[in-house]
Amino acid sequence: MRLNKYIFFSILLMLIIGGFVYSQIDAKYTFNLFGIPITLPVAVWIVVPMFIMFLASFFHMAYYSFINFMVLKRYKKDYDILVKSFANALLREPKINKYKSTEAKNLGNITDHSHIIPQDFRIETKDERLKRALDYVKDITNGIYVDISNYTLSPSNPLTVQNIKNRLKEEPTYSGVVLKNCDEYPKELCKEALQVYMGFSEVSKIKEYAKIFDFSLLLYMLEAKKDEAISHTDIIYILQQASMQLTIKEYLVLAQKTKDVLAPDERLKLFEILKNEDEKSEAAYVYTLLDLEMIDKALEFLDTVPEGELENFKAYLELKECGKNYPLELFICI
Repeated sequence: MRLNKYIFFSILLMLIIGGFVYSQIDAKYTFNLFGIPITLPVAVWIVVPMFIMFLASFFHMAYYSFINFMVLKRYKKDYDILVKSFANALLREPKINKYKSTEAKNLGNITDHSHIIPQDFRIETKDERLKRALDYVKDITNGIYVDISNYTLSPSNPLTVQNIKNRLKEEPTYSGVVLKNCDEYPKELCKEALQVYMGFSEVSKIKEYAKIFDFSLLLYMLEAKKDEAISHTDIIYILQQASMQLTIKEYLVLAQKTKDVLAPDERLKLFEILKNEDEKSEAAYVYTLLDLEMIDKALEFLDTVPEGELENFKAYLELKECGKNYPLELFICI
């Protein structure tokens, strides 16, 4: 029973009993309390013990109602924290929370250290916070960019990364924002942003992010910008800034890819520089000489090569001297 109802019916009962007794016994009674005579109607003396009992029970009930109120308040607060913990787990950004009750702590200690990945999104919940988190995860998973600025997600969060990828598809120019903040994001995301950035930027602008390059991105740039003016200095700059350590096969691939991008003299300058910096590029240098029909220069260089090295190109030239012309590509192993 609610306290207000208890008070009302208790007072009503005392009034009824007091009124009934007073209607039957219209007399007074004197009671000495610590030597002090107190004279009151008999009806009042009947009601006094009831009133004392009422006060005692009232304070007893009020005390335990307050205790229950505090317990419920604690559980309500724990529930709110648990909802927050579940939402963070759905967003793959678990955070440590403090719980009041043991029951909430037992559950929260798991969700505070977990990622929750729904098997499907046919989940019904009346809590708007969980519903909103589920909707965000659903949209991001389905390739839709959503504004999640009201959540504080780390740059390396997989949902953050995927959401940025979604935005790059919808808004390619956003790649410039990602590239300017690449220290915060995973390296692979920055590479993807750079690839998108190449779609609409000039080589001079692309070179500003040379440190992000890897060999595959370099090849992608050569293909994407083959109709633009790319010089050997652009490629050298990117290789140096990215600290690329290419293999013999990668140098040969680079030599092939630059055929349709660089002018003949630019190709020659590129591999002359690379040959002096890294001996692994010597095969690509000879390939370039032979492809440019610079036979004498190729022979001159091959004479300086130790025996047993670059034998494939030596064989190519020997066959050529015999009047047998085979495609140069047959003599390179990629």
